[in-house]
Amino acid sequence: MTVQIVTDSSCCLTKEVAEKAGITVLDLHVEGEGEEQTTSSLSSLELTASYARLMERGGDAGVLALHLSKQLSATYANACVAAGVFDGQVKVLDTKSIGMVLGFAALSAAEAARDGADLDTVVAVAEESLKNSSLWLYVHQLDVLRKGGRLSVGQALLTSTLAIKPILQVTEGKLTLAAKTRTQVKAMDRVVDLVRRLVIDEAVAGKGNPRDVQIAVHHSDAEDQAVDLSARLGEMIEQLNQLEAPTEPPEPRPHSLRRQVRIETWKSLPQVEVSIVSIPEVLQLHVGQGALGVAATLRGTAESAEATEAAADKSAEPEEMPDAPETSGANGEKAEDNGAESSDTE
Repeated sequence: MTVQIVTDSSCCLTKEVAEKAGITVLDLHVEGEGEEQTTSSLSSLELTASYARLMERGGDAGVLALHLSKQLSATYANACVAAGVFDGQVKVLDTKSIGMVLGFAALSAAEAARDGADLDTVVAVAEESLKNSSLWLYVHQLDVLRKGGRLSVGQALLTSTLAIKPILQVTEGKLTLAAKTRTQVKAMDRVVDLVRRLVIDEAVAGKGNPRDVQIAVHHSDAEDQAVDLSARLGEMIEQLNQLEAPTEPPEPRPHSLRRQVRIETWKSLPQVEVSIVSIPEVLQLHVGQGALGVAATLRGTAESAEATEAAADKSAEPEEMPDAPETSGANGEKAEDNGAESSDTE
């Protein structure tokens, strides 16, 4: 009996990766042809049938459904209706995200399920992954987002009028502005800087035991640009690995009038893995051609990292020596302490 994981095609997982992990991916719908193409959500009837098959396959261990944000699709609402049929055995999370943030959560949940975790534990693992993930998106054709209702008319007009190349992020399930740049080159510079900030923050917070960082570069028919961005991220990580950060901040200068600068200190950097994924057709219709994105997730939990560090610190402490046995004189009486100093040196 194994908890079953189900998601939808907005997760950007390839068929091979999903099958290997034991994840069921349901295709969101693309209807029409050419410029008349539209997308539609999965219906509650479709989802009910899929959940029933998964319940049978998993031996009633339960099902975790991870679909794209309820702010971006009606699939979540339909999933909740479908889950109501199964008396709590199907859990539906509002992932408040999309793309490989969703994919990373599904992979983490599937790993926990394969290890024998129960439904509540698998849900907690997915929630932890979602909490520790970020997604940044560069969209070349903002009109496509506006027509799809994912970007307001005001936001689209503002960015097009001012010739701004925005970087978007998913915040509480909605697309929001993360940064404003003037060119695509500057936009990619900013994305690399955002990832760099994430890696350094984890190195500092990890205190010698940082969580691993997984990065997925997304592209919409822009493989060459995705390869370039992936290479730039790799170069940035290599530069950080060669950078010797101080393990302790320097002493502050008394009465200094100079502006204080944040000093980064870390013991070790996270292990970073970068991959490239293609944005599926159902999402391409909303982000247009040439879109690029980066999803990043922290593998593991901050609590486990702190526990590992505490265990390491404890093992490094010197063991207490047992008290020396009391000695007795020839008549059986205890020898008196003469106050002599120990011969041990500091």
